[in-house]
Amino acid sequence: MLAKIKLYLQLMRVDKPIGFYLLFWPVLWAFLVSSDGSPNLYYLIIFIFGVIATRSAGCVINDYFDQKIDIKVERTKNRVLASQNISNEEALVIFFLLIFFCFILLLMLGSKIFLFAIFSFLLLVIYPLSKRYFKLPQLILGLAFGSSIPMVFILEKNAIDFNCLLLYFITISWAIVYDTYYAMADKKDDKKLGLKSSAIFFGDNDIKYSLYLHLFVIFSFLLLGFLNNFNVIYYAFILISMLVVLYQNILVRGRKPYQCIAAFENNNIFGLIITFGLLLNYL
Repeated sequence: MLAKIKLYLQLMRVDKPIGFYLLFWPVLWAFLVSSDGSPNLYYLIIFIFGVIATRSAGCVINDYFDQKIDIKVERTKNRVLASQNISNEEALVIFFLLIFFCFILLLMLGSKIFLFAIFSFLLLVIYPLSKRYFKLPQLILGLAFGSSIPMVFILEKNAIDFNCLLLYFITISWAIVYDTYYAMADKKDDKKLGLKSSAIFFGDNDIKYSLYLHLFVIFSFLLLGFLNNFNVIYYAFILISMLVVLYQNILVRGRKPYQCIAAFENNNIFGLIITFGLLLNYL
C-alpha cells in the first residue's frame, strides 16, 4: 500500500516541488500588491492548498495524455504512467479527486471568481494537448498560471486594476521563459515526435527571445515599483534579480539538457528574490 501511495505522489510530482514554487510566487506577489502588504490570511491559506492541488492535477492529466510520448523520451520514459506502474483508471480517479478538492476550495472563496476558475481548469486540460497542435503551448501554460492573479485581486480589492494586469502579463511572460528553458532540454526528442514548443518555435533564437521576455518581466517590475512608490529596498532586489537572469542566460548557452533544466529550476530563486523585495517594501 505504501509503495502504491509513493507512486501516486510521484504522479502528482510531490517529489519535485519546483512546479509548486513557480506557481506560488505569482500568487504571493498578487496578494502582497493587492492588499498593500497585508493579505487576507484566510484567502492566502486556501490559495496555498489550491496551488498544490491544481499543480498536482495538471501533472496527472499531462502524464495521462502524454504517456505514449513519454515512453519515447529519455527524460520521461520512467514516469509512473509511461512505465505502466499505475493504471489509467487510477490516474483519472486521482485527477478527479484533485479537481473535486479544488471545487471545495472554490466554494470556500465564494462565487466572484467562479468564471476565472473555470477558465483556469479548461487551460489545465488543454495545455498537454496543445503541444500537439499549437506552436506556442507555453503561452497556454502562462495563461493558466496567470489566471490566479485576477482571482486574488477580485478577492482582495473587488477590482481588476492596472497592477493586476501588469502582474498578469509578468506571470505569463515569466512562465514562457522558464518553460522554454525546460523545453530546450527536450528539443531534440520533441522534433522527432512532431511536438510543438516555444523552444522549437523560437528556433536558434530561443535563448535571445527568452532573454527579451525576461527583460520585459524586469522592466514591468520596475514599472510596478514606480507606479506604486515602492522603496529603494525593492529596487535593490530587482537589481539582484537581474543578475539571476544574466546567470540563467549564460547557463543555457551550452544547450545541454542538464544546463537547461538547471536554468529552469533557478527561476525559483528569481521568484524568491522578487518576493523578498515586495515583502521588505511593505514592512
